[in-house]
Amino acid sequence: MRRQGYTLLEMILVLAVMVILASLTIPSLSTMYGQYKVTASCDTIKGAMATARSQAIEDGIPYRFAFVPGKGNYRVAPDLPGFWTGLTGPQKDSNGNKVLVLEGSLPNGIGFPEGDTAFIADPDATTALELDEVQQNQWRPVAVFLPDGSARVADDTPRDLIVIPIGARESATMVVRLRCLTGTVSIRRLDAQGDQ
Repeated sequence: MRRQGYTLLEMILVLAVMVILASLTIPSLSTMYGQYKVTASCDTIKGAMATARSQAIEDGIPYRFAFVPGKGNYRVAPDLPGFWTGLTGPQKDSNGNKVLVLEGSLPNGIGFPEGDTAFIADPDATTALELDEVQQNQWRPVAVFLPDGSARVADDTPRDLIVIPIGARESATMVVRLRCLTGTVSIRRLDAQGDQ
């Protein structure tokens, strides 16, 4: 009785087909992973801003959202003297009440823009500083959330909309948008013309 099996040639042909299929799908997967990181980063920033808004309402004091331009670090803390001097962890306000100080960073390859364009870095580049490395003068205040639920631009420029673009190499740029009048945060994808 003859035994059924595969010849060496058949096995090599199947492996060659698998290699060709893998080489066609890997670029798509890396682009999809980059887009996932951008979306997750936008969700993280949206969550941090929502936390700042809810803490401002709950504590009855304004909370500031700031980031380090050109890096992936962000911070939420009360918009009061003493909270932006590099101190970290739970703190107390002037009345001795505990307040929220939230510091975090975005994934490698993603950061905040230095200008009005999206931050584009190598996908695996370290883009965030260690939290103890961030100096007081590096934080760029973006928004201040007020106890009434609204927000204002941190530098008191009269605007109703704050837009922060976030992107990564080989993925679509997205923006986090804050409506100052209502304090609501949304995420939008930029199309090829830059429209939101």
